[in-house]
Amino acid sequence: MNRFQFDWRWIGLIIVVVIIAGGARLPWPITALVLGGGGAYLLNMGWQAWTRSGGAPSKSKVTYWRGQRIEVGPPRRGPAMPRLSNIGPALVPLLLGGVMVLAAASILFQRFGM
Repeated sequence: MNRFQFDWRWIGLIIVVVIIAGGARLPWPITALVLGGGGAYLLNMGWQAWTRSGGAPSKSKVTYWRGQRIEVGPPRRGPAMPRLSNIGPALVPLLLGGVMVLAAASILFQRFGM
């Protein structure tokens, strides 16, 4: 039986859309804050989706040698940067988050005369 599950991110999405739609009538700090915060959240979600696409991290291994317990740490999963071929699931959040952060920076630069 399916239970109703409420996700608070939908409320955040509705608030962001309302603020972006009424951005001309709201004070500029609110618009810049919402755009920057929402963009940072989307960039974080996109980065997490990109880095975990390789699977679950491996756990440490326990080995016994001559009656002594030796714990070996997990091997490194690969290079420090994730592979470019795994960007598929993260592409949309990364692009939208980047656009929102750039829009917030544009508002700030315009208001401070840079």
